[in-house]
Amino acid sequence: MHIRPIITLFLIVGISFCSPLPAQNSGPYYLSAKRDLWYGAAGVSSLLVGEYLRSKTPELTIQDLDIDEINQFDRVATRMSSGEAAEWSDIMLYSSIGLTGALLLGEKTRNDFGRITILFLETMAINGGITNIHKSSYLRPRPYVFHDNWNPEQILSSGDRASFVSGHTSGSAAGAFFFAKVFSDYYPDSKLKPYVWVVAISLPALTGYLRVRAGRHYPTDVIAGYIMGAGIGILVPALHKKPINERKLTLAPTGNGVILGYRF
Repeated sequence: MHIRPIITLFLIVGISFCSPLPAQNSGPYYLSAKRDLWYGAAGVSSLLVGEYLRSKTPELTIQDLDIDEINQFDRVATRMSSGEAAEWSDIMLYSSIGLTGALLLGEKTRNDFGRITILFLETMAINGGITNIHKSSYLRPRPYVFHDNWNPEQILSSGDRASFVSGHTSGSAAGAFFFAKVFSDYYPDSKLKPYVWVVAISLPALTGYLRVRAGRHYPTDVIAGYIMGAGIGILVPALHKKPINERKLTLAPTGNGVILGYRF
């Protein structure tokens, strides 16, 4: 993720948090200015840290690398190269991220879409930041640099050494699983829920396959990206299921005594 998208995302998240939080209604999620500012700041900060680390990538050529350092399971990607697969992987990524817009079709989610949007921005910022830090820390060369048509004297850019983890796959998984999680929380009894999860599971998997087929990532890159993105896509909504200052143990007076309650 380069600096322009980072600045744009920073502005979007900042505007969202500076605006009044949507009033709580009957939806399953709760917002807190303190908690959500921390989540948003964590996501944007990690994006900036990753970008800074990437700017420090040392200059290397393919002659400085050894293909024997790539394990046998991953080495299949070094023989892959498809521009069409790369283009389709972009389409799959945008489709996964755009799934959340389908929640406007439901009355409950449409009425609570401001709240959902804030959670979505947090999800994508955190996922993008963690992905960026991984890429900038591991500096793993992409499979295509080992292809026969690569000039061995060409200097590898930071993008050429950003293979682990797959940002397309992690972004696709974060967007798709966020959509499925939110849909399930708002419509737990919907007959569409199994189909929603099938779509959420399939789109990132297809995105990952296309990234390997394009020679942009190794299989382990997309597997790690899938797991990470899916986890973040589910975790962020789950962390908003209860008010931040909710009191689990309650004591309520009644006409004949008191009721002691504990909320899980």
